[in-house]
Amino acid sequence: MMLSSEFVFKVLVVGPREEVKDRFLLSMGPDSYFLECFKSIVGVSLQVNVVNVRGKTVKVQIWDVYDSPPFKSMFHHYSKGAYGALVLLTERVEHEAPKYIEEIHKYCGEIPVLVIIVDEKDPQEIALEYGNSFIDNPVKSLEILAQRIFDREVEPVYLRLSYSVLPPYSQLLNRRRLENLTTIPLNIPIVKEILEAMGFKAKNYEIILKSEKAIYTVDLRNGEVYVEPAQCENCDRDCIKKEKICMVLATSGWSSSPDISQADLLLISKVYAIANNEIPPEVQEKINEILNCPTKNSKKPKRARRQQNRREEIRL
Repeated sequence: MMLSSEFVFKVLVVGPREEVKDRFLLSMGPDSYFLECFKSIVGVSLQVNVVNVRGKTVKVQIWDVYDSPPFKSMFHHYSKGAYGALVLLTERVEHEAPKYIEEIHKYCGEIPVLVIIVDEKDPQEIALEYGNSFIDNPVKSLEILAQRIFDREVEPVYLRLSYSVLPPYSQLLNRRRLENLTTIPLNIPIVKEILEAMGFKAKNYEIILKSEKAIYTVDLRNGEVYVEPAQCENCDRDCIKKEKICMVLATSGWSSSPDISQADLLLISKVYAIANNEIPPEVQEKINEILNCPTKNSKKPKRARRQQNRREEIRL
């Protein structure tokens, strides 16, 4: 699905409450589509909105950045090219707004920032108390932000929004308009850049991951994963086992960028799953078979003697 527009603005959405951000973004109305992107794995989900500002059609690419310690190091990557930002906070943590504004300016420069405080009061009460700072729906914030981008007004603006305006998840799930992106060949440069932003170092287009028992090699050129026993690394035998393992998607991946395909997301997910020991059980079974040393029978007597010695020591 392609949405025609005269301008395209990349906008960041940050904040500590994922539930608030999800409800905010999922209530954007009919002129948006939500694109899931394994947020818990790569640290970002994407959404596209179209708004009209002063007779101009503007496509807003929203990058909802996961506010979690494992992904803090990736913020500078996702912030590249941002024209503006939304900071979503609740009343209890609105004092943290300066911290988020400072981080945005650090990586994005002096771009327009809207701080939206989600208030538990009724809309009428908020409107009376805050006047022009009150907005009655999330789309209004995009229109205000796009206008400030056009006018190059970089001074942070604080707005208020009522919780009651945000629909519950149960009403939103059927309103999502998901855009299925056809799988295309791996975009090696962007995959490599994302993985390096996550802290993984690529050498010769390969990511090497080591655990106590295994050495994993992920090939960025074709997405294939190979595993070999760690004990083979210091072994002088010529029976080294290095076999390919198969890891597939459990669900479809989504992205608003034509440069990021399902295959790219799967490759990133593989690296993350291996590094964090979140390999599916059926894949782990295959890995255990590969890690089984073919010469273990020759070592049995020694193991038996060691075990016997330990038993004797226990008896004493």
